[in-house]
Amino acid sequence: MDAMQLAQLKRQIAWHTQDTHHHELDLHTAELALEGAKQKVEELKKKLVESKHTLELHKQELVHAEQEARRAAANARH
Repeated sequence: MDAMQLAQLKRQIAWHTQDTHHHELDLHTAELALEGAKQKVEELKKKLVESKHTLELHKQELVHAEQEARRAAANARH
């Protein structure tokens, strides 16, 4: 290999070294974003469970209130 070929090979190595470094940074950024997204999913799941529970409680309250209203209306008629 002559000096020009060696210099070209060194430039290719330098370029690929930088390219590899950029890929490592991109991967790290993507991994961090994925971890953040996973945490967000867990938070949203918890909120959904809480919301469904609260909704069910309100539905039960409504059923009881309607039953009481019917009883009161029936008692008022008698």
